[in-house]
Parts: sequence; structure tokens; C-alpha cells
Amino acid sequence: MLTARGWWFVLIVAFIMVIGAFVVPNYTTVPAVLAVTLLAWFTYEWLKFHYTSNAAVSRLRVRRWVMQGGRDTPMLWANVPFEVRVRVRHDAYVTIDYALVEDRLPSGADLLEGKTDSHTAIGWGQPADVIYKLQCPAPGVLRFEGVKVRVADLHGFFYRRVFLRDAIEFLVLPPLVSEEGRQRADKRFNTLPPPGIHRLRRPGSGDELLDLRDYRPGDPPKMIAWKASARKDKLITKEYENDVPVRCVLFLDTSEGVRLGPPGNTLLTRMAGVTAVVAQAATANRDLVGLTTFDDKTATPMAPARTQTHTINVLRKLAEVSSLQPSTKGVPADHLTRRAYPLAHELYPELMAKGTNTVPLGRLWKPMLDRWWGWVVLFVVIVPSLLLAWKLTSLMDPDAVPLPRAVNRVIVEWLAGTFNAGVRITSRLVGGEHLFVHIPVFLVLWLTMLLTPSVLAGLFWFLYGASGWFGVKTAELKKRKRLAALFSLQDGTGPDAIERYVHDDAAYAERVSAFLQHHQLRCPIPLYDEAGRYRFRCAEKADVLAGAIVRAVSRARDNELYVILADLAELGADMEPLVKACRVARARRHHVMVIVPWPADVPSPDETPAPPPPADLPFQKKKKRRHPDDFLANERNKRVTKIVQDNLTRQYHDTFRKMRRALGAVGATVMRVNDGDPVRLVLDRLDRLRGMRSRR
Repeated sequence: MLTARGWWFVLIVAFIMVIGAFVVPNYTTVPAVLAVTLLAWFTYEWLKFHYTSNAAVSRLRVRRWVMQGGRDTPMLWANVPFEVRVRVRHDAYVTIDYALVEDRLPSGADLLEGKTDSHTAIGWGQPADVIYKLQCPAPGVLRFEGVKVRVADLHGFFYRRVFLRDAIEFLVLPPLVSEEGRQRADKRFNTLPPPGIHRLRRPGSGDELLDLRDYRPGDPPKMIAWKASARKDKLITKEYENDVPVRCVLFLDTSEGVRLGPPGNTLLTRMAGVTAVVAQAATANRDLVGLTTFDDKTATPMAPARTQTHTINVLRKLAEVSSLQPSTKGVPADHLTRRAYPLAHELYPELMAKGTNTVPLGRLWKPMLDRWWGWVVLFVVIVPSLLLAWKLTSLMDPDAVPLPRAVNRVIVEWLAGTFNAGVRITSRLVGGEHLFVHIPVFLVLWLTMLLTPSVLAGLFWFLYGASGWFGVKTAELKKRKRLAALFSLQDGTGPDAIERYVHDDAAYAERVSAFLQHHQLRCPIPLYDEAGRYRFRCAEKADVLAGAIVRAVSRARDNELYVILADLAELGADMEPLVKACRVARARRHHVMVIVPWPADVPSPDETPAPPPPADLPFQKKKKRRHPDDFLANERNKRVTKIVQDNLTRQYHDTFRKMRRALGAVGATVMRVNDGDPVRLVLDRLDRLRGMRSRR
């Protein structure tokens, strides 16, 4: 392809050639010879670049290394820098004189050091390397799409762009916490169990004294009770209670409501971070930890365990759910096209090229018969011609069925009038020309006036259909058709899928949404529907969560701790199944904690509102006065925005208080993510449960 410099060079050479060939050929031949020489040199450079690009660019290969801690790793850790090395090479015996190699930076990662592009020459045995460092601030999935390569000649006349697709995904696990200090060296709480609960009467290596017995051969000396042995005059051994682990089951909400927000800073990401720290700290204390992820449809449980493999599997599951994106249901199709079309052009340039994927003009013709008034236009086009043909047939054939008298009179008068008008206009236009000129002009004018309704209707039909070649909707249709062709090729669904994606907005929106989510690209999503209702309330998740809690209670072996990390503030009356499930868990002597992620832009319900800003003092410098209408409009917008924010905040506070009151009535502990340290509170509750174990 020609660059801007190449087009300017061609235009200048063409101008010099025109000057030398037509303006000054009698005076000098230097311009013509110079133009021909430059054109020959330009052709040689084009052939050389064409041969090099075909021989080398088509053989380009890419290899990637992702290293963390100095070695290649299949998984990454959040908040830990890692190095990315990309090498582009080819095995052809030609050299690419100039190439710009640029690695596409994945979303959800921050660039720390180095550059993602490199300007170099690529030859046989001379690869191009790109080295840089990244860091992921939050867990999720990191996707590398490939490398963009732009090849050009040294003069800057020609260029070629290719994308070397090398799609690879890495799980970004939550950061590891330090296990030092998490181990329980002493008993934090020495509380008596509530009435009806008895300690686990089984010897073990716990902290509570169970019984004294006679010494047996093989008992460790440190277990001898020396004071009791001195009184009894024989060796007495101490027995302690069995230090059984505590089961902690974490319920993580992964519905679409918690997926909203910028990448790496969603409510789901924050709750996943809390879940990861709790799971690692509890496992370090040799407690059993289980994880259940749920949404408004299904729940996926993981049985409690405390092995390192189980901990890694929990972290992997948290990384997978942290990368979930909300559905694009309700987003207009043109908004999705604006997001997907540039991405498709960047990742699939050869499939989106005009020579490969284009729209014929016939596809853009607007069919008028899709409208009810299009049949009226068709009637106007056909009926005058049919009436005229019927009249001429009746004149030529006496046996033909004649027209009604009124219609016959109108047609005869119209024929005579148009005939006389055609003769007069022809005489004025042609004048005294020969007869063979008068006859064609007369026939054209007479037929045009005779079939004026049909001609006008046909002209309107043509203009209406040709209007589909222009306008904003035409550009949108072209983009949509080209994306549909790309999707049908990827899915292998054939040409019928192209028409379905072009005409069916629902199928097209679903496929574009899958395309965007697959490539980790977010799209603006409307939060409220046409009636003003919140679209991501997800009330069905209360039933799913209640069923998961009841199933966990049915499989429980001892008093357990259920930690629910979910956005429950807006469920309202739909939370009744969850309240019943918590009541069942408390009846079985289990403990329930509910951790609600609090939005960052909503103040706490327990804090006092901030005082209004002070008024401007007299000695302060006055701001530049604006137009009164602009000032009033700005103040009105601020006032309306303030009223809406206050109402929404008050409504959210009321629903949160109702939710906390309903769950607190059944014995569940409700807290917010930003209310102190939820991880420490969960661990303290686990420590308290260790002193209140009961056998079932």
C-alpha cells in the first residue's frame, strides 16, 4: 500500500511528466526524461518491496515468554511484576529493511518498565526482540492477542501491516499473604460453650486439659503431670482435647450486578480479594476452607479442604470469576458495532480488508415494498401503463373488451392533449431540422408526458432505493455486514448466518457481546431500563444462595462458619429465602457472617453528612461572571444532580438497614467491606469457634 509520501511522489512525477510532454516539449526534454527516470526508479522500488514483503512477511513467526521471579510461569500473581519477552523472526533469505514490531498491551495490566514496540530490521538469523515489564493490580485473566508488525521501505513510499495472532491467556491469582504470624501459637479465647454444646471428648494435642491417667510406656515425658505424680507417688500422664479443625465455607457472589465497574476495580474483584486472604489465612491455621460461587442461575461448590493443592484451586477459581464481565443485554446494536469494529480491524486486518470483506452496492439498495406506501407507488407506476396498453389494444382489435366510457373519454383527451403539446415543444426545440430528428424527440417527449405519473413514481422509486448508498445508516450497515462475515467465518455457520446477524438485532448483539468478552474489552452498559428500574438487581440469586446454604448445612459435621460475600442491599422482600436458610443454619449451631461490598461513591449509613461548603468571603477574588442563562442552567443541573444523588443514597441506606435488621434477627452478623478489617473479624470468629466444638 502507498503511504501519503508515496501518493505525493506519484502526483509530482505525473505533474512533471505532463509539463514535459505537453507544455515545454519544443524547448527542452529534461522534464520528460526526469519524470520517466523517477517513474522507473519508483517502479523498481515497488517491485523490490513487493518481493520482500511476500517472501518475508508471510513467514513471520512470533514467540512469547512470560517470566515471573526469573523463570517462565504458566500463572501470574497480582501486584507482582513480571517480564514479557517477544521475539519476531522469519526463515526467508531476504531482509526486511524497516519494521515496527509492537506487542498489543493486554487490558488489566500496567506498564512498569520498557517499551512495547521496537524499530528494527528483521533478517535471516536477525530477529526482533521486545522486552518490557508489567504488573496486574487485581486478579483475573490476562490475555495476549498477538503482535502488530508494520513493514515499510527505507524511503517511506510503501507499507504493509500484518497482525501475528498468538492468543494466550494467563490466570492472575490473588496475591499470597505471609503465613508468618497467621499460625495460631496460643489460644486467643478461653470461653465456655453455650448451654447444650459440649466439647469434643477425644484425646489429642489441643490446649484444653481433658483427663489425667496412669503413665503408659511410650508416653512422651513432656506429658507427665509432675505435681500429680508426686502426690500419687506414681507417674501420671496428662491428656488434652483433640484440636479439630474448623470448617469455613465461603459463598462468593458472581452475579452481573457485582461485575459492573472498571476492570480490576469492581465489587467482585474486591470481594474476591477478601475471599483469597481469608482462605489463605484459615488454611495456614490448618482449618478446612470451602468455596461456593453463585449467581442468579447456578451455584458451583468446592468441598472444604486444607491442602496446598486445594488452596491453589481456590485461588484459580477466584481468578476466573474475577474476569467475568456483565452481559450487554439492552445495549443498542450500533454501540456494540462501534466497539467491535475497530477491534476486529486491529486483530484481523486480512479478513476485514476491503478486497476480502466488502459490501456490494446491490446489498445497500433500499427496498421500498417493505413499507405500506411502497405498494401505492407501485400501483401508480403500473396502472397508467396498463390503461394505455388496454386502450391501444381496443383501438387495434375491434373484438377486445372496451374500457368504461368515462375512463375512455379521459384517456382520449389525455392522448390528444399530450400529442399537441409534444408537437409544439418539439417544433420549438428542434426548429427546422430534418424529419428523422423530429420523430425521436417527439416520441420521447410524448411518452414522457403521456406516462407522467409512472415516470414520476419510477423516479421516486429509484431515488428512494439509491438513498441506501449514502448516510450514517449505510456506514453502520457496512460495518455490521463485515463483522457478520467475520463471525460466520469463525463459527463456520455459512452465508445464512450473515443475513441473520444483519437483520436480527438480538442474535447480532449476543454474538458481538461474546466477541468483546472473549477479547477482554468492556462496553458501556445502561444501568436502568426504559421504566427506570435497575437492570442488575438479580433477585433470583437469593434462592440460589439459600439452596447452597441448606445443602452445606446438610453435609456439615460440626459447628461451621458460613461467610457470605454478596451484594444483598437491593434485594428487599426477595431476600426471604436467604433469611430462612440462615435461620436453619443457626438452628444447627452454625455461625453466619454476611459481608456486603459497599459502593465507593456512597457514604456510610452510620456517618454524619459533611457540612455544606462555606460561602465566599468578601475579600476573596471574584470569579469571572458568566452569562445569566448559562449560570442558571449550571446551577439547575447541579441542584438536580444533588437531589438525585441524595435520593439514591437515602434509598440505598434504607434497603441496607432493612437487610441488616432482617439477617440480624436470625443471628447472622452483617458488615460492610470498608467497615474495619473483614478478614480479621472472620479469623476472630474462627478462633472463637475452636473453643465451642460439639460432636454430632
